Parts: sequence; C-alpha cells; structure tokens
Amino acid sequence: MLLGAVDLGSNSFRVVIARVEGERIVPQSYWKETIRLAGGFDENGALTPEAQARALAALARFRERLSGIPPERVRAVGTQAMRAATNADEFLLKAQEALGYRIDILSGHEEARLVFKGCAQTLPPSDKRRLVIDIGGASTEFIIGTGTEPLKCESYKIGCVNTSIRFFPDGKFSAKAFDRAVVACCADLEDSIRAFGRPNYDEAYGSAGTFGAVSGICAALGWSDGEVRPEHLEKLRRMLLEMHDASQVRFEGLKEDRREVIAGGLAVLLACYRTLGIESMRPAQGALRVGLLHDLWGRVEHRDTRDVTIAEVARAGRIDAEQAKNVAETALKLYRALRPEATPEDEKMLVWAATLHEVGMTINTSRYHRHGEYIVRNTDMPGFSRRDQDVMAKLILAQRGNLKKVQPELDQSVSAAAVLALRLAVIFMHARSTPSLPVFAFERTEGALRLKMDAVWLSTHPLTDHLLQEESAYWARIGRQVLMERFG
Repeated sequence: MLLGAVDLGSNSFRVVIARVEGERIVPQSYWKETIRLAGGFDENGALTPEAQARALAALARFRERLSGIPPERVRAVGTQAMRAATNADEFLLKAQEALGYRIDILSGHEEARLVFKGCAQTLPPSDKRRLVIDIGGASTEFIIGTGTEPLKCESYKIGCVNTSIRFFPDGKFSAKAFDRAVVACCADLEDSIRAFGRPNYDEAYGSAGTFGAVSGICAALGWSDGEVRPEHLEKLRRMLLEMHDASQVRFEGLKEDRREVIAGGLAVLLACYRTLGIESMRPAQGALRVGLLHDLWGRVEHRDTRDVTIAEVARAGRIDAEQAKNVAETALKLYRALRPEATPEDEKMLVWAATLHEVGMTINTSRYHRHGEYIVRNTDMPGFSRRDQDVMAKLILAQRGNLKKVQPELDQSVSAAAVLALRLAVIFMHARSTPSLPVFAFERTEGALRLKMDAVWLSTHPLTDHLLQEESAYWARIGRQVLMERFG
C-alpha cells in the first residue's frame, strides 16, 4: 500500500511517497521545491500572482508524482504562510485543482503535534521528556513530549523567511541587524519560558531545514558531530558577519536555496537558545512529512487520532454519551438515505458533529448550539484541520432554529443534506429515550425534497409530528422545499 504526504511549507514544498511494509512505513521517493511562499505577500497580506504561480506549477508537478494513489491515502497540508494569507481561500481552490487532492490548512498546534509525531518515529525509544523545535519559513513550533505523544505544543509566527525579509531585506549582514533580529525574536518567544524552558525537558532536538543546515555546517567545520551548542551559533554568526552578504555565503553541504534565509534562521535559533536556556541540541529527521504519513496510516487502519480527540472533547464537555450516540447513529442513517454518494470522510464529519452537538450545554442550555459552535471552532483538536473544525462548528450551529445563520454556507462549505440529517436526528431523539424511528423514505420531485413517514407512527408521536412541520417551515424561509408527508 502506497501513502503520499504533501507539505506546503512557507519556504519549501515537499512530497514524499512511502510504502507500508508490515508495521513499517518505508519512504520510496521524496521531492522538494523551494517556493518561498512566506516571501510572496503584497502590502495587503495577500499572496502575489507571482508567488501563486510558483506554487501552482510545483503542485502540478507533484500531481504527476502522486498519480495513481487514491485520495484517501494522500494528505496535503498548508502551514503558516497559508494560515496568514488574506486570500488563502481563493488560493486554496487553485492549489487543490493543481494538485488534484484536498489540501488542509493546519493550525499551529496541529502542525506542532505532527512535527513531534514525525520526529518521534526517527529517534531512539525513550521515556525522557523531549523538546523538539521546528523552525520553518514563517513559524517556529515548540513541542515537549514523551514517546510519540506531545504534552505541550505552541507555534510562534517567526521563521527563517519572514525574519530574513524583515531584518536582512537586501541580503546584507550587520551586527546591528543581527542584534535587532535576535531581540525581536526573543520578544516573540518570551511567553514560552514557563512551559518550555528548563527544567521542563531532558533533551532537545531540532527539525526542519534551518536546524538541519546549521547542524550540517557544525559537522562540516569539525566543530561537532552535528550537535549544536550556543558557542557554535555565536561562531557561525561571526562568520556570516565576515561574509557581509548572503551571496557570499559558502559552507560545505549548504544548499544554494538556503543562503538567502540562513541569517534569519540563525537569528531565530539564537533566540530559541537564549530564551529556553538550551545548552545542546541534536538533529531529528522526519518532522512534519513523516508525522503526516503516520497519522494518515492510522486513519487508513482505523486508528484515527480524531476519534480520540472527539472522545476527549465529549468527556471534557460532560456530554450525555447515550444521547450523543443515538443522535449520531440516527443522523448517519438519515444522511445515507439522503446522500448515498457521500464519502466515508463526509460521514465521519457528520458523526463527529452529532457526537458533540450538545457540547455547548457545558456553558448554557438556552443557546447551546451557538456555544457549541464556538467551542468546536476554537478548541485545540489534534488531528483536525481548520476546515474540519469549521465544518463541524457550522453543523453544530445549524442543528436547531433559524437556518438563515448558515444559509450562505449550505452546499458550499457544509452539506445541506448533512444539516438536514442532523436536524431531523435531533427532532427524532428529542425525548432522550430509546431510539424510535418511523419507516421513512426520501423522494425528490419538482424541486422539492419529500420525507415520507409512516402515518401510524406519527399519530402516536404528536410532538415529533409538530416539530417536523416546524422544520419544513424553517427550510421554506430560506427558499427550499422540504415537505413532511404521511403514508399508510
């Protein structure tokens, strides 16, 4: 079985294809292209046409490499540059068309979780608390964890590309510019000291391009075997100052595309060491792309991190587990009848939203659907992309009351069939008793959707009958015909 992972990083785009062999994931091919997405913003914070063109051309080439791998075995993700772009939604549509696969924009916390998961696969097993630092093009992630599980994650909006552009815009190096860059980065990282500084970890590792480049320079110059200590960073800083200009940077093993951003990356790394009191750090391979592969493999093998997350959120929200289960099962049955062509991923999204549909009751019972929307949209939910959380939040918001609040999204970001299935499930399960569903059938005729139900059942459930007629009226107010009819 082949798996594919695509990392749309703020500096470089990467694609890796791997084969599952028993209990191992074995990389088969890897390709990287430097895009500098974080350097392609205009004055309004939008990705420029030039930056988009570079990205789309690379994704078209990646598409050819991924050809033949089914969509459920490919995961493509965007990071900080795509999180920050004011035209991210517009670009995302073009990017997905070019790649031929869905692309998820990760939250900073989710990116950090996957980075740690990837690094943990390549490091020796250990019970020690490990600090992993990942310096990307536009963000830096701090993660502390044990084994393969992260305990604390945070993402900061400083990286090698945006720091280089801000403090070394013409590629010139000066002591003053370095000092300003390090001080600014330290300020951005200031609130990390309590959670990530000593004595919160036993050993430290660096992943991604910046740390790998610095570690390689240290080894090439004979300073270490790849270990990076504070004195190595200071020596490297002095060497860059002697070179004066990015075009003059020459180090054995340093890739050409790294020269333009080495100064910004070094400034971020110096700030990390100073802020957290790091005395030594070693390289960790894998990072985000390996984390993506292992997370994807878990989904394929039904060991989905997202199921664990939903259970944890439900537990924290003190949800009525029996009611959540009944609503989820009923919603799924209705959804399959409404939309038989729905994908397994579509069905999962509905079931998860139904499971959490009452999570807002932990705040207040009167407007729990609105509170639930807020909780799901803003909670750190490992395994879920921002879009996933947005879809679940909209479904939870749409579960009751006026539909005008979600009308613009219907059949755009959220399926009208999923909304109807959830709303009907909530109605049928309103008594919070043993599930009872009438014999039913959906029929589409002349622009209307008709829900035909057993007349005898409805006559013995008059409140449900009343609520169903109200439901029909709610849909009529947004110009959609959903008719409730009896048979028998």
